[in-house]
Amino acid sequence: MNAINMADVIEQGVAAFSQNRSGPRPTVRAKIQPDLPIIAWHDPGLAKFIKRFLYDALMASSPEVPVRVSVNERSRLSDLEAFVRLLPVCWIQLRVEGRGPGMTGGLVEELFRDFDYRCEEWVGVEGSESQLAIFCPENETEPKVVFCADLSKPIWKCDLLVPVMEQLSAREPSVRRKS
Repeated sequence: MNAINMADVIEQGVAAFSQNRSGPRPTVRAKIQPDLPIIAWHDPGLAKFIKRFLYDALMASSPEVPVRVSVNERSRLSDLEAFVRLLPVCWIQLRVEGRGPGMTGGLVEELFRDFDYRCEEWVGVEGSESQLAIFCPENETEPKVVFCADLSKPIWKCDLLVPVMEQLSAREPSVRRKS
């Protein structure tokens, strides 16, 4: 198992985008939950994948409008867990919100394929711009990563949901001050 510090991965991804994009680039407004857990993952490719996913999502946004990036821990996603057939400790949700062409289905599938993940299922809702896809390693059924997108124009949102099956670090309990 590989230890992945999601906060560091996201910070590095945003920094790489800011350094590597030539020409006009959007302002990136990132909000990273400060107490994200360090997670265990079956291969070292997840960190590289997330950086590339973030880079591609930022590239798909118009440079004239700020892009919002947020990373949060989600404790339960009951409907999704039943659909995906997973029961993780929690989920890490990476959301990118921007304007422009957005992350198309073909781009997302190609990106996952580049990191040896296959699409297990791709679901769209009739009459809606929302889509959900489940990806897993090429020759395995787990771990699964979920991609969700709302490609409504002019603003699009895409989420990458990573299941946390095992935490490698416990977060420090929040300290409440007495008044």
